[in-house]
Amino acid sequence: MKGIMESNEKMENTEVISKEQTLPTEMESGASVAVSDEKKTESKGKKYRKTAVYVLVTCLLLLVAAFGAATGVFYHYYSLMAVGDKHEDYSHVVSLTDEEKGQIPEGTVNLPEKDIYSQKDVTNILLIGTDERTEKFDPYARADSIMVLSLNKKTNAVKLVSLERGMLVKIPNQRDDILTHTFHYGGAKLVMETVRTHFNLDVDRYVRVNFAVFEKLVDEVGGVDVTLTRAEAAEISGDCKLKEGVNHLDGSTALKYARLRQIDSDWERVKRQRKIINSIKNNMKGQSVGELNTIANQCLPYVQTNLSSVEFADLLIRMPDYVNGEFYQMTIPKKGTFKGLGNVDFKANSKILRDFIYNQ
Repeated sequence: MKGIMESNEKMENTEVISKEQTLPTEMESGASVAVSDEKKTESKGKKYRKTAVYVLVTCLLLLVAAFGAATGVFYHYYSLMAVGDKHEDYSHVVSLTDEEKGQIPEGTVNLPEKDIYSQKDVTNILLIGTDERTEKFDPYARADSIMVLSLNKKTNAVKLVSLERGMLVKIPNQRDDILTHTFHYGGAKLVMETVRTHFNLDVDRYVRVNFAVFEKLVDEVGGVDVTLTRAEAAEISGDCKLKEGVNHLDGSTALKYARLRQIDSDWERVKRQRKIINSIKNNMKGQSVGELNTIANQCLPYVQTNLSSVEFADLLIRMPDYVNGEFYQMTIPKKGTFKGLGNVDFKANSKILRDFIYNQ
């Protein structure tokens, strides 16, 4: 009997508990709805977060793809060029012809005290035009044209300085010789070092081209318009008929014009070279992306440089700004700073060059 009563009590308790579980109070019912809404809100939040993550990842992937494509373009162009001096051997014994020996002026070279100046926003690149007429580079070549291209990242100003090729300079372990012959002694590396020591100029990057690529570049941009004097037109006419005034020159004729000095002097010749470069720069303003790509593919294989891939990429990115920037030019040495090219005041010209590049 006692067992039956205990059993009944358990059943009653169980029933009470069951009722309590299945019949919640009004307060408990409200709490349950609130919990349900919280779960729905949390579910929506997770969904939104997941969507946001998908969008973010997609954007990142697109950016990576775009960067990868741009990087591919940079490396494609960069790979076309001959990078560094590794392709050249300058261990040969230098021998000058009688004509070349006759070009060396008498004089004394006095180097300025070492005081190389630089600014983070300014990049100086030595432009070297060597005298080969073939598409291959020749270690026996001479630097027919030497210029400093100065690029200001802050102002987008482009400054071009022609260095007179006949200046007497000091060459390590050699007799004093003219600047144009330094390339023959030690390539672009020696030319840059000579410019650094004689002008205290911060320049350790170069771009080298020769006559063949100069002609090709002019032809690729569609030729150049140049105003000729009567004497210039008569001297370079050849098979084409040129006149005094504006003439449209192809690559071959533009090269003749850029090398012309017989009718006046080497001083006028460097001015002609800068005219051609400025005309090429102006022509490139109107080129489409496709045309610029063709020019790059045609000409870069015949360019030698020690610019790094990162520096080259930066130059390409900024090129439109430089093309549309202000353009300045000058020739060194300045008048009044030398008594013949065998006696150049390098200290005075160093200051002039620094003021022109960094302060003007």
